[in-house]
Amino acid sequence: MTHPTGSSITLQAADGHRLEAWRAAPAIAPRAGVVVLQEIFGLNAHTRHEAERYAGDGFLAVAPAMFDRVKPGLLVDYSDVQGGLAAANAIGEAQLVADLQAAVDAAAAAGPVVVVGWCWGGALAYLAACRCRGVAAAVCYYGSRIAQFCERMVPAVPVLYHFGEKDGSLPPEAIAKIRAAHPAGVHHIYPGAGHAFTNSDRASYDAAAATLAHARTLEFIGASVG
Repeated sequence: MTHPTGSSITLQAADGHRLEAWRAAPAIAPRAGVVVLQEIFGLNAHTRHEAERYAGDGFLAVAPAMFDRVKPGLLVDYSDVQGGLAAANAIGEAQLVADLQAAVDAAAAAGPVVVVGWCWGGALAYLAACRCRGVAAAVCYYGSRIAQFCERMVPAVPVLYHFGEKDGSLPPEAIAKIRAAHPAGVHHIYPGAGHAFTNSDRASYDAAAATLAHARTLEFIGASVG
């Protein structure tokens, strides 16, 4: 499938912060809006490709540069996990929510909004489902920080969770904790898959698990937005 080409736009959060986002729209009227949330490596080529993929699936996709509060345009190499963690940890929760809300508002031009994220973005999708206005549903791919968020907040909207069975950042007890905190969620565990199993640019990529997860995500989004 040929994916639509996206372009850079600027969002403004309620506190005045301006951040870049990658916007991709389908050739026909969009079915709904999707906010695409990065891993801890920034708004890189893979994240932009994911936004374009969702546009190809018929959605208006907006992928905010969540590291722009640390440094505009910051990208972190896949080998520098500690650098990515440092950037993520430098942003306060209220700032994250403000930036997420700006992205949700932009995607809402297409109607109901579903927030989808991977790794750190998976936890941000959970945060958006709990704290942002106008979120119809969320999809969380292996967001390890959800285990901390779920101690004090639980989404009131439908949430789909994807976990890799062999993900070292999300051991079975963490997944069990998330399940217990949000039993209304839809939880899938992929046998043999590790962290970042959907990222085709990384060695952890598992094509079969990624394909199944995306199909389940599209079905879930369709059911959530009508």
